[in-house]
Amino acid sequence: MVKNDEGQDIGKQKIVKMQKTKIKNMQRSNSPFQGAGGKMIITFCLFSMLACAPDRDDDFNLPATPSAPQFTAQLMESDSNRVIVTSQSDGDFQLLWDLPGGNPKTSNQRVDTILYTDIGEYTITLFVSKSDGSGTTSSSKKITIERDAPLECTAKLALLTGCGSARKCWTFSSAAGAVKVGPNYGDFSWYTSPENGLQDAQYDDHYCFTFLHFVFENDNSGQSVNPWNGYAVEDYDGGLSEFQYLEGTGTEGRDQIIIPDDQFMGTWDTDNVMDVISLTETELVIRARIRAQNGVPAAEGWFEHTFVAN
Repeated sequence: MVKNDEGQDIGKQKIVKMQKTKIKNMQRSNSPFQGAGGKMIITFCLFSMLACAPDRDDDFNLPATPSAPQFTAQLMESDSNRVIVTSQSDGDFQLLWDLPGGNPKTSNQRVDTILYTDIGEYTITLFVSKSDGSGTTSSSKKITIERDAPLECTAKLALLTGCGSARKCWTFSSAAGAVKVGPNYGDFSWYTSPENGLQDAQYDDHYCFTFLHFVFENDNSGQSVNPWNGYAVEDYDGGLSEFQYLEGTGTEGRDQIIIPDDQFMGTWDTDNVMDVISLTETELVIRARIRAQNGVPAAEGWFEHTFVAN
């Protein structure tokens, strides 16, 4: 036995030191981040981080800000209280006219006729959303109306409204053919309603016209039939709006009744621009396009509705 100056066994100290060194080496070899296995894990982690890094597309450019839309606003030669607005904008998927003081007050038609009943200066604004996703833009023009519109109740307006301040209302006829549907103007080969063939919620709808201030009212008793939901009867408040009666502006020179875009007469999916096929003291027959739920007329499909006065 060999001892150091302090009397400790030198051989025993060497054995203890060797055991401690062995334990440390074992701990290092079992570490999840050491040795060959550790190198693989570290390499995998770095590779994963690099693989998840987002790609850069330095060539991607957003569309340029759209230019202001072009449009015309011209007074009708035959009636200086009516203005024809025409959008000349290309590449748009949606447009909206803002027409304060006019009738109608808004429109989504590319070409429309607006009635201004009072003398004054009015602002017409066209909003256009571009189909390339570049955004919405607008432009405005001012027009001047130099006279109040004459409030003469013509013979045709008298038949439709009764003239004066009282309203005249129309409901669906109970006779066969009150609703006809077909692919083209005048072709109603798709469907013809039988006698008393409509829903009760359609027969109690009243479509009313008042000559004073040209008021249109969808008086539907609070409910209408929704053609986009299985023809279910749903709560709906049509409320008050306005109408126009234009002579000779329709297909084949027929008169037209025009109500706001969000209104309807007859069925909910009937367009708001209606040709007058016949109008008497007791019967009104109109013809209009089928329109989608977003208000856009379908490429194919026409309605013909027959109403009776009540």
